[in-house]
Amino acid sequence: SLKSVGRTLHAAFFAAMPVALSLPAIARVARPTPGRVPREPVQPLRKRKPGSEGDEEPAPMAVSAEAVINSARAAQLSKHVAIIADAQTATGPLFQALADLRKGLSTEFHPPIQEAISVGAVQALVMRLRDSATQPAAMVETAWALTNLATGTSAQTAALLDAGAGDALLTALQHPAITDRSDLCDQLLWALGNIAGDSDVQLRDHLLKAGAVGSLGHLFSRMPHFSWNFAMRAQVLRTKTWLLSSLCRGSPAPPLEEVDCLFDYFIQVVAGSEDARMLAEALWGLCYLVDGALSDDDAAARVDRILGAGFGPGELPTEHPVLVKVVQCIGRAGDCQNPLAIPALRLVGTMLRLHKPQLIDFATAAGVLPALRNVLLDGHAPEQVRRDTAWALSNIAAGTAAQAQLLMEEPRLWEALCAGMEQASSKQIRKECAWAVANIAKRSYSATTGRRPDPRQVLGLVARALKQETFDAPLNRALLDASEVALRYGDELARAAGLRENALASHADELGLLDEFEVLQRCDEAIVQRKAAYLIDAWFGPGVENEMPETDEKTPSKKSEHGRSPMRSEARKFGA
Repeated sequence: SLKSVGRTLHAAFFAAMPVALSLPAIARVARPTPGRVPREPVQPLRKRKPGSEGDEEPAPMAVSAEAVINSARAAQLSKHVAIIADAQTATGPLFQALADLRKGLSTEFHPPIQEAISVGAVQALVMRLRDSATQPAAMVETAWALTNLATGTSAQTAALLDAGAGDALLTALQHPAITDRSDLCDQLLWALGNIAGDSDVQLRDHLLKAGAVGSLGHLFSRMPHFSWNFAMRAQVLRTKTWLLSSLCRGSPAPPLEEVDCLFDYFIQVVAGSEDARMLAEALWGLCYLVDGALSDDDAAARVDRILGAGFGPGELPTEHPVLVKVVQCIGRAGDCQNPLAIPALRLVGTMLRLHKPQLIDFATAAGVLPALRNVLLDGHAPEQVRRDTAWALSNIAAGTAAQAQLLMEEPRLWEALCAGMEQASSKQIRKECAWAVANIAKRSYSATTGRRPDPRQVLGLVARALKQETFDAPLNRALLDASEVALRYGDELARAAGLRENALASHADELGLLDEFEVLQRCDEAIVQRKAAYLIDAWFGPGVENEMPETDEKTPSKKSEHGRSPMRSEARKFGA
């Protein structure tokens, strides 16, 4: 069963890597073997494609693939293919033909993939992979050539599956030579990973239906008995983890029943390995499994599955060891050699967007606040990482009042958000910081104890943001809500001091905030119009422009307007 496969996979991880906890981190480097299509840095897209750096397949060609075939290159490749396809070819000439074909396909720019397909290279390679008489060294070259062929377009990669390459690669994983040849095992996994990582998820699903997960479980149940050394095991485990992660990736997501057992494997890798590449792939795998949920409730159940692994009912520790490890991986986000920060932040951000108070508590107990603060302050961190860091913080602030209070109590975090709101070079970072500031303000002033933001600072931040930025209606509404709670707090201060005038309202007028309210009163969004009109009427009295927009809905009272104010209209997925 798949459950038994999951147990086999994560048990085999520790059996194959008995000292995983002490495995040194490995920097992301291209494989040194000459002529091989290089491994791309760890990215959401796992397919290794020469020159590819994004998630998209190459743009469709304006003419058919056949029309752009280089006849000279095709003729040269056909000579090698003829030798490979001849069942009578001796071992020496066969190996040389395979190596020449592989080298021809290893060109970094414009590899002759279509030419090779047109002359029957795929069928010849699949035949050799299935032939029990093929020597292990020739099998390595065969798998290597298929790996490079699988770096083409989706249509070209589909041609491999049509020729039976997927089934042949999975079958070859059971070859007796694997016992002594880790390079053969690694190359077979690499070829499967290129197929699974294609943007066309039908190719991924083909491998899943062919029993890829079960085949890998069987392979790695045998792995402790192989004669590989430590470095060989480590390399194969890295490639294996990348392949399993790719099998979980893509939209639409694979059916949960096909990959459910991989939760346990990825969790074991996160908990038990310090290898940077292996850890990054396991983190991506968990991200894909959670992102594949059909609803927020489904996503929450998948996160519960991650947290509950290895613990019985009621046994979850406050400082969850897996979450502590994930939070540690967020560090050094500005280090371009660190592949861990982006998937770790994505996994944490996905948890926080679900707005489950218990998940926020687990994250804060694991030390997520200082980690996120450091990323936000890291000028070398990529823009998207800093943006999503602020987004994660805004979702914590949208939790309970006590959780928002933790943001105020974390040293330098409030100051970092205020600086990001006004000084970040990216509008997206400024926008997410504005969300966080607005959410903290709305929560903090409702708390009876703890540190509160300076209301004058909040009003100043809102005034400058509304003057200098153009935000969407939900954020404009959130900033108006933050103004309201600051002004309401001014009322409380005035009453406590026995004063008739709210000094904060006068300060808001001096900042030009009243002018911004009047502008928003005339905007097209009803939720912003009503709130702006309400603030003008409630705190700036008669004699100012406070005409209500034409609407059938009456201006709410202070109590009802404040009570209906949303924290955030909707959660967006990480990186959206």
